Amino acid sequence: MKRIPAGILFVSILTGCETSHTGADLTPDQAGALAMQLANDKAQQLVHQRPFQMNHPAEFENGHWIWDETMGVKRLDFEARVELAPDGSTNKVDLRMLDNFEGGGVP
Repeated sequence: MKRIPAGILFVSILTGCETSHTGADLTPDQAGALAMQLANDKAQQLVHQRPFQMNHPAEFENGHWIWDETMGVKRLDFEARVELAPDGSTNKVDLRMLDNFEGGGVP
C-alpha cells in the first residue's frame, strides 16, 4: 500500500473546504442601506419626511434580510421593519408612526 504524505492530504482537505455562505447576494451593509432607503421612501410618501439613518447593517435570518429601526422626530416616533429577499428584492416594508403628544401642553 502506498502512503500519501501528510502535507498533500492536508492541502487536499483545505482546498475542498468553503467558507460558510449565507446564501445572500448582498453584504449586511448593502442590505441595511437598501432597507433604510425603502423605509425612508415609504415615510416620504406618507408624511413627507425621511427619518431613518444607517445606524446598523441588516441581519440575515432564516433566509432573508431583516432591518429594524426606531427614530424619533419631534413628537413622532417612526418604527420600520424591512424584510428583503437574499438578492435585495423587497418582501415587506412595515412602517409605524406613533404620536407622543398626550395633550394638555404645547406640542
